[in-house]
Amino acid sequence: MTREDFKVYNEVFDKSTIRVLDKFRHEYYEAIENCVSTGKEANVFRAVTKKGYVAVKIFRTYTSSFDNMQKYITGDPRFARVKKKKHDLIYQWCRKEFRNLNKAYNLGVHVPKPFAFLKNVIIMEFIGDNGVAAPLLKDVVLEKPEEWYKIIINNMVKLYKGGLVHADLSEFNILVHKNRPIFIDMAQSVLIEHPKAGEFLRKDFENINNYFRKKCRVIGWDSFRGELNI
Repeated sequence: MTREDFKVYNEVFDKSTIRVLDKFRHEYYEAIENCVSTGKEANVFRAVTKKGYVAVKIFRTYTSSFDNMQKYITGDPRFARVKKKKHDLIYQWCRKEFRNLNKAYNLGVHVPKPFAFLKNVIIMEFIGDNGVAAPLLKDVVLEKPEEWYKIIINNMVKLYKGGLVHADLSEFNILVHKNRPIFIDMAQSVLIEHPKAGEFLRKDFENINNYFRKKCRVIGWDSFRGELNI
């Protein structure tokens, strides 16, 4: 085990998390292998199954930065009774991502299919080929950027009409797999009834436009709002 592997192990696999992983083992995977992504709040691991792989997302309970979490939870009626203790917030953050992914998946939005969650762990579809995780949009040279732009905008519209705003959408939170953009990291996503949903939606739109502006023709905010019927 390298020094970096040891650091990840200590930050992620506390006793409570290990107990959760033991409950999921055998039903959803046989063994956890390597870490494929490390973010501010969580690590994503590839886990092997009898038929392939799943992704195991673990929200770190001790070293995560959750300073901005409250603004995404406050105002969401699904989480009106959330306690403000750190562990409780993390567990609700995990639950929130699972519910958002499940809602988006059922709407037909391109997201990983979620399978299960408990406390700070989510089991979901592994996005990649032959065990190699799909790249982020920011790391890919697109052959037909105008088509990708339209697909991403269409998924944003579909998500909004289904009642959700991603609230952190950019080239850093979109995977490229089998000629499709896959939206990821949806813990912060909010219902359209959220008091800041409009603000988050516009930020998402601006992020996507800023990324594609030099690659293809983009639409304006008013045109986008027209597609949303707002």
